[in-house]
Amino acid sequence: MEAEAMLTRILNRFVGGSSRPTQIAWACAAGLLLGAACLLVSPELTLVGLAGLALSFAMLKRPEIGVLAILLCTAGVISEAELPLIPIGVGSLQIPDVFLLSLLGMIGLRWLVEPEFKLVRTPLDLPLLAFWGIAVSVTFIGVFRSTVDTTEALRGIRFITYYLTFFVVTNLAREERQIRLLLWGSLLLGTITAAAMAGQAALGDAMPLMRGRVETLTIQGTSYAGVTRIVVPGLSLVVVGFVVVTVTLVLNKFKAAGALSLLQWALLGLGVVLTFLRSYWAVIAFLFLLLAYLVRGRDRWRMISGGLAAALLGAIVLLTVLTSPDTRPARLVGATFDRLLTLVSADTAQEDSLEWRYMENRYAYRQILAHPLLGLGLRARYRPSDPVLERSLPPDPEWDARRHIHNGHLGMLVTTGLPGYLTLMGFSLVFIVRGFKRWRSVRDPQLRGMVLGYTLAYLGVVIGAIVNATFMQWYWTPVIGTMMAMNEVVYRQAL
Repeated sequence: MEAEAMLTRILNRFVGGSSRPTQIAWACAAGLLLGAACLLVSPELTLVGLAGLALSFAMLKRPEIGVLAILLCTAGVISEAELPLIPIGVGSLQIPDVFLLSLLGMIGLRWLVEPEFKLVRTPLDLPLLAFWGIAVSVTFIGVFRSTVDTTEALRGIRFITYYLTFFVVTNLAREERQIRLLLWGSLLLGTITAAAMAGQAALGDAMPLMRGRVETLTIQGTSYAGVTRIVVPGLSLVVVGFVVVTVTLVLNKFKAAGALSLLQWALLGLGVVLTFLRSYWAVIAFLFLLLAYLVRGRDRWRMISGGLAAALLGAIVLLTVLTSPDTRPARLVGATFDRLLTLVSADTAQEDSLEWRYMENRYAYRQILAHPLLGLGLRARYRPSDPVLERSLPPDPEWDARRHIHNGHLGMLVTTGLPGYLTLMGFSLVFIVRGFKRWRSVRDPQLRGMVLGYTLAYLGVVIGAIVNATFMQWYWTPVIGTMMAMNEVVYRQAL
């Protein structure tokens, strides 16, 4: 890489080739600068700056490390509220924003200075860029028309800009080893999040370790003491990781190292359970049925036999747990079965949470009919204050529920209009169709599992968006962009 080589030559010229007194002088100067930075800002921000500088050097050599850093900050155990802000005059940037902008800038820099560097083109490029361009344009129009205020508009643009991690991966992560690092790294982040969720469940909601929804579970008005519901930003990597690991186990022969994969699968599955999000449970069950239809021969037998073995082991564990009904694990098992039963209960349709969603949808329909082409702009208020809806939500001065709609499809129609929604569905359809057509042709078994796993996971995202605002959530957009790009790199390399 010419940019990396140029930077190395500059550093060697000023530091590496100097005499010992000069090197000591450089070290003293660096120490003085660190001390001044600690006094002028704070030791914490100085540490963050040093870590960012080290990561920047790492990103020059391995850009995929920057992508993993973005996923760590947006969809890991770190919460958005815990990230320091970097003021830029008209607003502020967060650490992952800097990573994304740096990586996108690296693409442009390499295109300018490296004659052999060519931009990678994929069938998803145009619809994805069209979606981003339309969403940004209608949001600026919304600011001009006063349907959305500037601060919220910029925040909404920031959220959807993380879809552009797609171009970072396709252009800067072109080798097999880079894709494998992204795969293993994202699965590791999901597993760490699931482990943290398990630890939180063991401690209960009285001692929150994670930011997000950490609360005592309530089902149809009944509170379950000792059972903690945990919905945190990292759930995106937990859900996607669970699907990918499941598919990989089905498509690969079991080996000694597979025991670790089984442990990882169990931990990710526990993380999915602890969210108590019925929509994710139902979608994952559908995806597994679809997986059983797609696989053939030994793979299908492996899935059936593995499922039976898991069911038998699960039954043994459940019987052991239920022998002590007053323990926290026993209460968790009981609450899980009660939550599952609500999926087939006639009373579920009359639950308050669904009634509130019906009300949101009615407000959304009115705005879609009133603004079908341009929408209101990202993060616009689509409804007035409603006493019923406001009463249904916990008080939070930093969150305006009038900007939030659970139905992600309607949310996109409301904010970006019909053109924005159609381009979103366009690149979604292209990705899903290509995945189902091409996964069998991938030679490497692990990467084949990744391709099919990501395809199924994103199909689940599209289906689940009927009741979840997935398309606009900060912890989903970089995950979506990354997994789409990883599949495209595999197709291009025919791995």
